[in-house]
Amino acid sequence: MKNDFFRKGIEGIRNIQLSPEERGVVLSRLLEHAEKHSAVVSPWKIYLSRFQVKYAIVGVLIVLFGGGGAASAAEGALPGDILYPVKIYVNEPLRKTLIAGDVPKAQFEAERTVRRLEEAESLAAQGRLNKASAETVREHFEKSAATFDSVVQKLEAKGSSKEAVNVRVDFEAQINAHSQILSTVGSAMDVSRDNDITPLRDAVEEKAQKAKESRANAVGVFLKDFHEEFDGRAQSIQAIIQKTGDRFRNTVSATAASSSVQNVILETIPQTLQAAENALRDAKEKQNSGDSNEAFSVLLDSESAAKEAAISLKQGLKFGKEEKEKRDSSRRGDGDSDREDNSGRGGD
Repeated sequence: MKNDFFRKGIEGIRNIQLSPEERGVVLSRLLEHAEKHSAVVSPWKIYLSRFQVKYAIVGVLIVLFGGGGAASAAEGALPGDILYPVKIYVNEPLRKTLIAGDVPKAQFEAERTVRRLEEAESLAAQGRLNKASAETVREHFEKSAATFDSVVQKLEAKGSSKEAVNVRVDFEAQINAHSQILSTVGSAMDVSRDNDITPLRDAVEEKAQKAKESRANAVGVFLKDFHEEFDGRAQSIQAIIQKTGDRFRNTVSATAASSSVQNVILETIPQTLQAAENALRDAKEKQNSGDSNEAFSVLLDSESAAKEAAISLKQGLKFGKEEKEKRDSSRRGDGDSDREDNSGRGGD
């Protein structure tokens, strides 16, 4: 098993190359990390040393055997994969340097934060999510979430309240959806000391609550100048609800759930859509009665719920697809083993 990690890694390295720019980023990141992080004694020392030595060796091999394409190959990597450090420490920082403007930067940090949760869900669908990989996800999730908050706070400080509210609503919807999915995944897992993802679940649930609070706090400033947006925004939310509901009904009628986990994820969608509908109706009533401030706040509750439902549907279908691919791969592996056994017996 240990040798298999390096064998697969070396096979992958032979097929990829780092460009000169990628090499430069790798080396600068390594030097920067070495300068900022001195050695410390940790209760995780045994695990971390093994984990870091593996990736240090792999990183050196990638640099030594370098040329272009490693970045592209690393995009689908998950925690524990040979190219995951390239994705985290090369690809994403490189993309970040190419982004100009506070709003695009906030959107990038939101995307990067959510990406960590999507990785955890992919690992779960493949039967590879455990305490170690969940801890890796949690650490990177919390760093990205903190960076997102910092970027959005700069937006708010500059008076860009509308843009800040927009990115906060989208972020809240994403985190809520993935928090529900991870809760479902965690409940379905066999809990053991090596299979406990509770710290990750707790971190995401806490962030979901804080995201809602941050959005609510930001609305107060936003409301002073943007009451006229109510009707257009309400129509947009209604369109999201309608589109997601139609897609959900068409998908469920045509596709059987691949597992109890996917089934639970999909079962939450009608409830979330109904919550969005109820909030939208409530917002319109408040707007008609002249309570514009409260109307807009409730309208954003509706928008967050509508987008959460759309995200849950997308991720639920993705989860089922990855689970099916895992099962199909296992069946093919079992079939190959059976054929090898039969071939061996036939030769006796």
